[in-house]
Amino acid sequence: MKVTGIWVLSLSILVGAVSMGMAEDDALAPHVDPLTGALQVPSNYTDWPTLGTWTHTKLVEGEPVIHEYHVVYTQPETISHYRKHNRFPDGAVLVKELLNAETMAMTTGPAVGHATTIKGWFVLVRDTQGRFKESPLWGDGWAWSLFNADDPRKTVSKNYQNDCVGCHLPAKNLAPPHAVDADKWIYSFGYPVLRP
Repeated sequence: MKVTGIWVLSLSILVGAVSMGMAEDDALAPHVDPLTGALQVPSNYTDWPTLGTWTHTKLVEGEPVIHEYHVVYTQPETISHYRKHNRFPDGAVLVKELLNAETMAMTTGPAVGHATTIKGWFVLVRDTQGRFKESPLWGDGWAWSLFNADDPRKTVSKNYQNDCVGCHLPAKNLAPPHAVDADKWIYSFGYPVLRP
């Protein structure tokens, strides 16, 4: 009986240690290739809570027309961590789903937009440890990648400083005063769910 009890306890400790080790080692998996740092769009991101939504307009004959929606998702633990610590945790994944849109007149308004088809995704992974320094898609506290709708596994981004940072520069001026430098790249003011 003692031998069985010790064996079960030892097995439980071993399983716990392996699970903890896998959780640590796979903190970024399956979204990140552990050898190259290449990102992919998480297959289950639509199961995550929505951080917020954005609409993008363009002028057509002088009138603003909604032509794209962006819906941003993250893991539930990212939201709870941010509310508690006012920063994104290491390994947090932000997925911005890019949707084509159409605008039409309806009884609710003269220009009502609705989403149509997926155009692509933008994926960010928070990196507080300075991983993959040799990768041109990792830096400034994040991993950055843009994906077209036809391939959620292969990024079209080549270098985050050339391909990604430009769109995030205004966020630094609009960031809340408590934001740490790396988090200032994120338009967190547009995500009311992050507020305590």
